[in-house]
Amino acid sequence: MKTAFLFPGQGAQTVGMGLDLYDYYTDYKSTFDKCQQGSGKDLKAACFEGRGMDQSETVQPAIFAHSVSLFGVLQNKGIIPQFCAGLSLGEYGALCSAGVFHAGRCARLVMIRGKIMDGAYPAGAGGMLSVIGFTINQVQEAIKDFSDAYAANHLSEFQTVIAGKNDDLEKIKCLFEEKGAAMVTMLDVKVPSHAPLLSSAAREFSAVLENETLFGMRRTVYSNVLGSPYNKDSDIRGLLARQMCEMVRWNDCVEHMLSQGVGRFVEVGPSAVLSKLLKRRVGKNAEVYSVRDRQTLEQFLERCEK
Repeated sequence: MKTAFLFPGQGAQTVGMGLDLYDYYTDYKSTFDKCQQGSGKDLKAACFEGRGMDQSETVQPAIFAHSVSLFGVLQNKGIIPQFCAGLSLGEYGALCSAGVFHAGRCARLVMIRGKIMDGAYPAGAGGMLSVIGFTINQVQEAIKDFSDAYAANHLSEFQTVIAGKNDDLEKIKCLFEEKGAAMVTMLDVKVPSHAPLLSSAAREFSAVLENETLFGMRRTVYSNVLGSPYNKDSDIRGLLARQMCEMVRWNDCVEHMLSQGVGRFVEVGPSAVLSKLLKRRVGKNAEVYSVRDRQTLEQFLERCEK
């Protein structure tokens, strides 16, 4: 059965993530410690106790460390995916799991990414709005007259996240409520990510990426910007920089994986955000798992042994 590992992005964090794994699995601890050293952050305090998780420069390496450490356990147990994809920050976990980045160095990279993102826009001036119940085309048509609002995350056929100035987002929220949206929610984020409003941050981060060494890709990895896999000619650094200020095409990534015959999806990270979203899409036509702690990890491994 073709398997895809999915890595969640910022917002998936939970207090206590990894606490029950760190002292139990030596391979989890080894990878986690490399990430902590590389990031320069106290990721144990962040993950286990929730310290500093209001800052992207802490929460991004924290989520990354937990996800790639879990991946290390799965890999050492012989669970090897053919495909890897990650949402926003999660794309770094996907690339790391495919060998493109070393874990410690990548933890430092996402720490810098988070710091740049938090400093890219005036505090309280921008944010993101989730809209459920409309297609991406309907969303884009509805917001076309708002000069500072953009479709930022195309999560599924009927779920899109809009990024923009908060004044515009409040008006757009009312607009979609009047249109009968199934749900319209302001997200708990500080900046309007994956939109042109972060173009200056993307340029700054591009200079950081130029100094990063990339290694050969061992398996198929999906690009958020392309909505399809990287190929041998892809400009990985360029696409990662563009990801900051261009729409995440997650729905396209999922549909492409399904077209390639993926029958098992495993979310590797602190919550079940992506797996819940995927279950609504695939129903009983594919196996969907969330591996986030010792209990769900052991349940999944037991299922694989059957």
